[in-house]
Amino acid sequence: VCNDRTDMLNAETIVFYASNPAWSAAGTPSYHYIRAKEAGVKFITVDPIYTASAQILDAYWIPVRTGTDTAFMLGVASEMLRLDKEEGNVVDWDFLDKCTVGFDADHMSEGADPKDNFKDYVLGTYDGVPKTPEWASEICGVEPEVIRSLATDMATIKPAAIFSCSAVTRGFRGEQAAQAFFTVG
Repeated sequence: VCNDRTDMLNAETIVFYASNPAWSAAGTPSYHYIRAKEAGVKFITVDPIYTASAQILDAYWIPVRTGTDTAFMLGVASEMLRLDKEEGNVVDWDFLDKCTVGFDADHMSEGADPKDNFKDYVLGTYDGVPKTPEWASEICGVEPEVIRSLATDMATIKPAAIFSCSAVTRGFRGEQAAQAFFTVG
């Protein structure tokens, strides 16, 4: 997530997740995004449609099937966890240890079942279904290699800014998409 529109110039990558600020953001967002593009920022958009924002910024477009955002983000999270295990320096464990609850079994709320943590769910530890890019691809229609590429870009091209719109939450269990988005961020 980005602090301020003028701060975007400090990003190396900007990801729009179901976000079309050229049409839906107040003020003059396109001006700031164009300045960021001119400064060399890489733009990626994840959306069922190719938006005006994607077009004016020549963003790499990942067309995701409508209503499958949670599965897509779980595939991204799975790949980030794999990268962290193999290469390190992907997951900010210090931040998770100090500032979050529920990411792993060691950081659950009092009285919560340690099995109900995000990490073990993504890894399929208890349900036997790892939420890999291949698993996500079957649901969201995005090739596993594209999911892996986005996860790698978000995890390694820093600093990154991630923008989302509330549209992904306007469906059945939409809060899960928002939770997955913030957890990946």
